Amino acid sequence: MSQFVLFSKTLWAEPPRLRHQFANMLTLYGNEVVFFEKPRFPYQTAEMDRERFPASNGNIIVAQGAQIIHHQLRVFGALSQLNAAWEARSIRKAAKALVGESAIVINFNYDYYFLRRVFKFNKIVTVINDDFIAQAKFFARRHVKARLRETCRMSDTVLTVSYPLMAQLADWCSPVLFLPWADCEYRAPSVTKARNGVLLWGHIDRRIDFELLSLFSEQRPGVMVYIVGPVSSDVEGQLLLLKQQRTNVITLPPTQLDSLPLDLFFAAIIPYKKNVGDIEAVTLSNKSFQLMSRGLPLIVHGMPSFLEHEAVFKCASALDAVVFADRARECFLLLQSAIRQLIQDNQVESRYEQFRAAIGDF
Repeated sequence: MSQFVLFSKTLWAEPPRLRHQFANMLTLYGNEVVFFEKPRFPYQTAEMDRERFPASNGNIIVAQGAQIIHHQLRVFGALSQLNAAWEARSIRKAAKALVGESAIVINFNYDYYFLRRVFKFNKIVTVINDDFIAQAKFFARRHVKARLRETCRMSDTVLTVSYPLMAQLADWCSPVLFLPWADCEYRAPSVTKARNGVLLWGHIDRRIDFELLSLFSEQRPGVMVYIVGPVSSDVEGQLLLLKQQRTNVITLPPTQLDSLPLDLFFAAIIPYKKNVGDIEAVTLSNKSFQLMSRGLPLIVHGMPSFLEHEAVFKCASALDAVVFADRARECFLLLQSAIRQLIQDNQVESRYEQFRAAIGDF
């Protein structure tokens, strides 16, 4: 058994993301994970936070460091260095009783360049799964780029989840493509004539192209559009208006995928707006294989670098979404063989072996 120390800016109890999936993959193969979640501020206490999430989960131990300046506010080098010293000290203190000398560090944070000060002789693997430069406020982009560069350079291995991100990082390191993987084996969908719906499953926020959804639901009034997931407050009005204007739009609160009426859907749709930097960097969203493992083809918009596959329909316009939805519906059963093979090739076993090959045996 090996020990891994994983650093993230999310809480363990938040809805699962790649970092949670990563931790579970490592424990599945008998390893132990110390999961350092989002660091707390001085006015927060570990005891107060512990009321909101479990202290451990099997071979996963939840730990937490401390920060004094929010990462979006560290726009000057002095502020970054001050916070780095504070975080490094808090991590060193928390890790003393939890982390062994041979532990391998898995870092999901773009600005944790200071980890080498804490883990001087440990192997450090950084995973870049977002375009942090594109996400940054305009005034903070120089700072974000500098911290990202330092973090990559101090890492022994850098994994990333898309081709655009590989190109972005190539001047500082030799990144390895490491895509998300399926959460289960392929499940053959039932043969039914009742498939007259598309599924939008995920966070509903300002990145969603509501104009596309409006045109699609208008052009295909017989196709039910299920929109399922948490809704950001700044788009609640747009979603309500869409639902009022289109009787074939159905909204549901956050729901587990297998709790939805999957027999109703002939495709999943991921309709992001065009020209959104961090979205254009996506080669494969974390939910993609989850949807495809249930037999659903994907209709995607706003992601020109998305995975090329015959069951992935990449749209350049709202009208493309209509045309490709018709094609996905017509070819739904014919596409299952290709979807099955894709899911079989991207199970946790193959990704774990890829991880071992990328960082060296442990």
